[in-house]
Formats: sequence, C-alpha cells, structure tokens
Amino acid sequence: MPLAYPLTHFEELMLHQDSTAFPTNCFVRMRFRGRFDETGFRAAALTAVARHPLLHARVQRHRGRYHWRVDEPEPSITWYDGTATEQPSFRRLDLELEHGLKFAVCLHEDESELMVQFHHACCDGLAIFQVVHELLLAYAMEVDANADVSLPEVDLSLLRNRGSLGLTAGSFLRLASRQAVGLRGVWQFLTRKPSHLLPHRVPQREEPAPVSFPTVIAHHFEPEVSAGVRRTAKREKVTQNDLLIRDLFLALEEFRRSQGVHDPAGWLRLMIPVSLRRKHQYQAPAANIVSSVFLDRRATDMEDPEHLLQDLSEEMSLIKHRQLNHLFLYSLWAQRLVPRGLQRTARPKRCQTTVVFTNLSRVFSRSPLPRQEGRLRCGNVVLHSVEAIPPIARHLNAAFGVSWYAKQMTITLHHDPRAVSTKAAHELLDQLVRRIRASVTEE
Repeated sequence: MPLAYPLTHFEELMLHQDSTAFPTNCFVRMRFRGRFDETGFRAAALTAVARHPLLHARVQRHRGRYHWRVDEPEPSITWYDGTATEQPSFRRLDLELEHGLKFAVCLHEDESELMVQFHHACCDGLAIFQVVHELLLAYAMEVDANADVSLPEVDLSLLRNRGSLGLTAGSFLRLASRQAVGLRGVWQFLTRKPSHLLPHRVPQREEPAPVSFPTVIAHHFEPEVSAGVRRTAKREKVTQNDLLIRDLFLALEEFRRSQGVHDPAGWLRLMIPVSLRRKHQYQAPAANIVSSVFLDRRATDMEDPEHLLQDLSEEMSLIKHRQLNHLFLYSLWAQRLVPRGLQRTARPKRCQTTVVFTNLSRVFSRSPLPRQEGRLRCGNVVLHSVEAIPPIARHLNAAFGVSWYAKQMTITLHHDPRAVSTKAAHELLDQLVRRIRASVTEE
C-alpha cells in the first residue's frame, strides 16, 4: 500500500470548501437498543478503520499539489457512559493536523447512540455506510463468539483510480458527443443566480461555527407512509427520488412564502449528489466516487405539481441517459488548470445552490447480520434508527438527507441556525413531511 495518494479534483474541492465557520463535515447518527461494550467497540473500530487508508490519513502540500499521507490507524473515539451530564460536542476536523473520522458513543440506561463524524474530502455517504457496516460486523464478531458473519473483501488497488471515470479515448469521445446537450445546462448554471433559502447576513469563513454544530432535526416516517412513497412513484411512472424532489421544491417555495419571501422569477437550485460507482468499485476502500447534478426551478414552474413531477422526471432521465452527471467533474478538471481555480469554485462570492438533497436509498439492505423485527442485531445491541446528515456551506444553509432502514424512510435537515432558526427549520421540515404525506394519500 503506498504511503501517499494525490487528492482528486473532488477531494481538493471539499478541502478548499472547508472553513472554521462552515466545516465540510458529514455525520451519521445511529441509535441502538442495548449498551455497547467499550472494549469490543474500540477493537471493532480499529478493525474497520484500518481497512480504509483515507480515513487514517492527513493532507500535506508538496510542490503546489495536495496529497494524502497515510498514518497508522488510531480511531478517535469519545466515550460517554451516561453517568455525567456532559453531552457530545463536535468541532471542525482539520485534515492537515488530524484524521478525517471520529466516533462519539453515548450510553444511556438501556440504549446507545453513535455519532460518526467524517470529512467529505475523505469519502462520500455511500462509503461511510460501508465503513459503518463493517464496524457493526466487527463488533458482532468481537462480542459474540458464535456470530456467523465475516468482513467483506476490500481491494486497496482500487484506491489509486478512485478519481478516474474509467474512460478510454474512444469511450470519452462517444460520451462527449452524448453530453453536448449538457452545455446548455452549463450555461444556465453559470448565468442564473439562485436565491438563498432565506435572506441573511452571510458569515465570513473565519468566524466560529455555531455552538450547536451540527444543528439537525429529523423525521422518521411510519412504514406505511414509506411504502406509500414507493407505490405512488410506481403509479406515476417516476422514481421515488423524482417524487421526493418534486415535493421538496414545493415545500421550499411554500416555506419561503410563509417567511415573507416572494420572488416568482427567482431561481431555487437543488444540488443532488449522484454515485459514479461501477460494479467492481463497491469493493473499493472508502473514497469519494461521486458527482453532482443541479436542478433549477422558479415559483412559476411549480403552479402545476403534476406537470412539475413529470418535468423533473424527464430531466433526471435525460441526465442519466446522457450521463450528464460527469459534467460536474469535468468542470472541476477545467478549474484545476487555472491557478487557484478550485479554490475560487469552492469559495463562491454569491449563492450558487439553495439546498442539497441527498438520497442514500436503502442502507444495510444486504447485511448478513441477523434481524430482530426487521432491525439489525449486532451482538448485544440492535440498531433501531439511522440518520444521514450531509454538510452545509457558506451560502448553502440547509441540506436534506434521506435514508431507508427497516422499511422506514427518514429525512434529516441540517441547517445553519445563523440563517435559518430552529423554529423556521421545524416549519420547513414539517412542510416537506406534509407534502410527502399528501403525495401518498392522493393514491
């Protein structure tokens, strides 16, 4: 295994986007029935983290280029046994000084809560769930001698080409010809000026992060509503993601109106991360194998919800068919050719995205761990709920994360309390929840 890896374009973008005021940090919050065994958890964390070099590496700069310098794995674990009133607190992960992964375990009388904090330069959402699953497998093996599970294979050689799209010269030309239609979208991205979610004073990068970082609220839908989303999407001949995106656009516009913001011609822009993993890359160590697509709509585009749904579905189908999700990475490649180009892209002077919407779909759906009432049993604990928490940024004040676990859909809202108060955030999430319930009951 090499001791150093050059940062990819995307990793460097996440590195430059990071700041004291807006850490480019993601989280996974998990609640369990039962109390973790500390010795077993620490051993399992070491086993899992050691398999993923970028999670025990620091960033160094050499001759103008950034590299990962891989260290010995030493998982950072903060342990709260429930006897003290102290609660977990989180600060920015500085990749030049420390590794980009931390665990916080908080034990209660008969429950445990696990918060996994990771820097987005290290890996994406799908990758962190890969690591967390290996942690749960390793923990079950540590505390249960009869556990009939094993860790999946990880191919370290795949880490070298994690930033490559795997294109030959011929396939690149064929792909480029299919993506010519995307140039119009690039022009629209550059010329449109999307709105902040709410007007506010934009903090400077050097200001401290909110004391409550990360400020997150969540809603766990009942299984019947979660199943209704699938049925409704099938009936409308769209994907579940299309349906949720439509409802999010409608909820955003309704929320802005309720907050006194009315701009019929103003653009709202959703940033939607999309995985670029090919079949063999699911054995890769944790990394960013991801791109992003952007969807723009105005209030005038939302007057007919049914038309909006079909329009969004057609646009997402075109993006998939033409592989327009590669355009974002091409733009990063072009920016890297310009001195400080990626830094300027990572630190825009105006709003470029209103909110992030990331759908991680079904997590742990193929786990070999035994299940208890549909939930994973990991040795002496049972995983009850999962929340995926995407990062926010300087002009990006809200990020929604969707995950499905044990036939239950969960939506999280990570918001910046300096721009969107906790009360307003609850109103926004409530409006989205009502929209989704309305879509399901329209059956």
